[in-house]
Amino acid sequence: MHGFQRLHMVNEIQGTDGAGKAARRLRKRGGRFGCFAAVLMLTGILAGCGSAEKLTADPGAENGGALAETGTAAEAEQGNETEPAVVTFSDRISRTGDLILVSADHEYDFEANADLELVNIKETQTYDYPVDKDEFMLARKAMSSLDAMIRDCDEAMGSSLTSVSSAWRSKEYQQSVWDEYEELYGEEYVTKYVAVPGCSEHHTGLALDLGITYEDGSAGTFSESENAVWMAQNAYRYGFVRRYAEDKTAITGISNEAWHFRYVGQPHATYMTQHNECLEEYLEDLRGHTSPSEPLETEAAGHAYKVFYTSEETIEEPDGEWTVSGDNAGGFIVTVLAD
Repeated sequence: MHGFQRLHMVNEIQGTDGAGKAARRLRKRGGRFGCFAAVLMLTGILAGCGSAEKLTADPGAENGGALAETGTAAEAEQGNETEPAVVTFSDRISRTGDLILVSADHEYDFEANADLELVNIKETQTYDYPVDKDEFMLARKAMSSLDAMIRDCDEAMGSSLTSVSSAWRSKEYQQSVWDEYEELYGEEYVTKYVAVPGCSEHHTGLALDLGITYEDGSAGTFSESENAVWMAQNAYRYGFVRRYAEDKTAITGISNEAWHFRYVGQPHATYMTQHNECLEEYLEDLRGHTSPSEPLETEAAGHAYKVFYTSEETIEEPDGEWTVSGDNAGGFIVTVLAD
């Protein structure tokens, strides 16, 4: 299995190399990466400079994958080339991707993510698990990983009780949740356990709440189940992390939620779990790795990755297969497949 999954969103990436390099980037890469060779539709670049067209490919890779693919490095230049190829990221990219931070201090940008591809969970699932509402949706890129994670959890538990109790939410829906819980439990409770509308990870389509549903349709308590323990220990294998742990409340601003999981991609989920970092800590860690020559290094599913942060919109194009995600704070995280 290859570490990168294919692209499902529009990313405006500009290049400054000429038509020759653009043509080379359109070639399929051979060898063992040929199974997912990206196609860069660089219409503007063929004229010398311009925005990339929409990059599309098949649904997410099995068991988590990584970030959405955004490009491949140009092949080695033959001849008189002296300047390296560069890529330019649009400001929109800084507010999109698997690693964006959405919190009380980092509001979700609905406009920048207008092309978010959501799928109906019940209609798309490849493993039959309970979903509380027929209309629940999730980002397509995370669906195969969710299916595999719940399937493996049920197999480990010897039951079929793991369910989805919440998934993607619009801002309006989040407001209704806020109002309902405030009325039922009061202001103190709602500020501890419910995100402010516009600042919920559920807006990303990459977050969901898990539950326990018995055969008679009644609900159990996920946080007190063995399923919750298994998920906390194994979710990273599928690209998910338990987002709001009890020992991270002072950092995240959200109280302990054993049921809330966020898709970030397998390399990042693996590193975060191994080093007991929440997303805020991981992004801060990455900001200490601003050079491709001194990256944060991690391994996942038998593949090695190099990850670095940049606030620069134009960088030298990385060698090999690479991906980019914004952090929702003006920066970009570039992940390079190192093997």
